[in-house]
Amino acid sequence: MTTDVKISLFAFLFLFLGLFFIFNGSAFPTWFNYKFQEITHLFQSELFRSPKFLTKIPVVEKDGLNSNVLFPFFSPTETGNVVLPPIPEEANETNIIELPKFNIKAPIITVKTPDLDLIYKELKKGVVLYPGSTNPKQGYSIIIGHSSQYPWEKGNYKSVFSLLNELDIGDQIYIFWEQQPLVFEFADKKIFIPWPKGSETTETIFPPSNEETILILQSCWPVGVASKRVAVKLVLVK
Repeated sequence: MTTDVKISLFAFLFLFLGLFFIFNGSAFPTWFNYKFQEITHLFQSELFRSPKFLTKIPVVEKDGLNSNVLFPFFSPTETGNVVLPPIPEEANETNIIELPKFNIKAPIITVKTPDLDLIYKELKKGVVLYPGSTNPKQGYSIIIGHSSQYPWEKGNYKSVFSLLNELDIGDQIYIFWEQQPLVFEFADKKIFIPWPKGSETTETIFPPSNEETILILQSCWPVGVASKRVAVKLVLVK
C-alpha cells in the first residue's frame, strides 16, 4: 500500500468519525461526561474507602442470631429499603420519568395511535408511552426515547436515552404518573434486531406477566445507529 493511499484512508477515517460525532449532536458528549464522572467516582471511592480487612459484615451464628464480625476482602451491599422520591415541580403539569443515575428528567408524552410520523414528532418533546401499552401503574408499559439525533433537529430530548445501556442491577428509575411517584428497579436488559429485519419484538424478549408490573425503556442502539434496539426491563417495587 502506497503512502498516498494510506494518507487518503486515514483522512477518510478521520472525516467519517468527525461527521459521525457531529451528526449525533449531544449524545456522545453526554456519554463521555457520564463515563468521566463514573471513573472519577470510582477513583474517589478507592482513595477514601476503609481497608477491606476492616469491613464488617453480618454473619448468621449457629443459634440463628446475626452478629457483625470482621472478614477480609469483602464489601457488603445494601438492599431492601425503597424510598419514594420527592415529586418534582414539573409533575404538576405533566407525567415525568426520572433517571437519577444520570440526572435526567423528561416529560412522558402519550400518543393514541401508532403513527410513526406522530411518534417521531412527539419525541421532540420528551419520551413517548408507546400506543397500546398500559400506563405505568397498570401492568405492562413501553416507553421509547431518542438515543441520538442530528444537531439541526429541534427538541431538548435528542439524547435522553443515550445512556440506557448503562442501567444495571440495583439501579432504580422514577415515574411520576398523575402526580403519584412510582419506583421501578432494574431487572434485565437486551440488545436485539427488531422485526421485520430481525425476529424479535419487545413483547417477545420481555413478555408481559400477570405477577409483575413491568416497565420497558427502549431506544436505538448503538448510539448514532438505528439498526438495533436496546430494551431495559424494570419492575415496580413501590
